[in-house]
Amino acid sequence: MDIGQWNGYLDAIDASLEKGMAAKEVVCSITTGFRIIPSLRNAPGLNPYHATVADIGYGFDAVRGTIRRFRNGETISLGKEMLVLDLDTLRISEKQLSPNFELVAKKATPENYELIEQSRFLNQQIAHHTNEANRFGKALLGKEWNVILKRVQNVQAIPRL
Repeated sequence: MDIGQWNGYLDAIDASLEKGMAAKEVVCSITTGFRIIPSLRNAPGLNPYHATVADIGYGFDAVRGTIRRFRNGETISLGKEMLVLDLDTLRISEKQLSPNFELVAKKATPENYELIEQSRFLNQQIAHHTNEANRFGKALLGKEWNVILKRVQNVQAIPRL
């Protein structure tokens, strides 16, 4: 693949994540606001949901940071591995978003339905852009994606302290 194609895929990944990040910023504000709503304040899933939103934000930053390093011409040992690890970890975080959110949504009262529906829509946008970025990453690396993913999955399995 020539440098133009490589950069085209990086641009596509970055653009998709930028849109997902915009949705994530609004979701983060809403989830913070859930803490002042009596019916949602102690809802099961609120803390894991809020943490997942934060993880997604960190994931967006990680992928975009790796792309920025590539664009700046930095020679990165294991750069492709970083990109795969970051994109796939972001995908895993996104998979945790909906189940945690739905636990919170069960405690919503009618006056909160508008916020719940807006959050649900934004969560879908985050999922869409995360999955799109992963598709672009897979297209960028082709068959190499799965080989790299197998190598980095052991690192993903290390629990956070």
